[in-house]
Amino acid sequence: MQKKTRNFLRISIILTITVLIGITLWFNLTSDNKTVAVGDDAVDFQLKTLDGEDFRLSDLTNDNKGVILNFWGTWCEPCREEMPDMNQIYTNDYNDNYEIVAVNVAENEQQIQQFIAGLDANLEFPIALDSSRSVTEAYNIGPLPTTIAIDKEGKVVRKQEYQLTQDDILAFINDATG
Repeated sequence: MQKKTRNFLRISIILTITVLIGITLWFNLTSDNKTVAVGDDAVDFQLKTLDGEDFRLSDLTNDNKGVILNFWGTWCEPCREEMPDMNQIYTNDYNDNYEIVAVNVAENEQQIQQFIAGLDANLEFPIALDSSRSVTEAYNIGPLPTTIAIDKEGKVVRKQEYQLTQDDILAFINDATG
């Protein structure tokens, strides 16, 4: 009797694992979530900036500008470290060929203002507020920071998760304007 019970348990466990793997594969293969990859068309969106202005991605690409989107959060230490580098390049090397836009992911204005006040630099580039996470979800952003370069034709030309160096930022600008 014990041998039959053990065999039944083994078969039950194997069948359960097989069914769970099958369900997981089915959900992953039929899911609508798609990561925006290099070469894809950028997803157009409109957000409010910290200054209360409306920001629409297509307005910049229609003006023949490359765009660097930097998704970040106030709790993110690598975000805090890369912001001054981004700002320095933006203010020293700024031209009309590109725009850097920092997209904050689902935080309130007070948190963002405190974060900015704690930086060594006054940020000159626009900060867009993705309060509902709609843009973050449209681009399927995972870890923060994540940076995406979009060229003048509205194509994603570069994407990097995690912190950027100054050389990375310059490469993003070059790819977006090239």
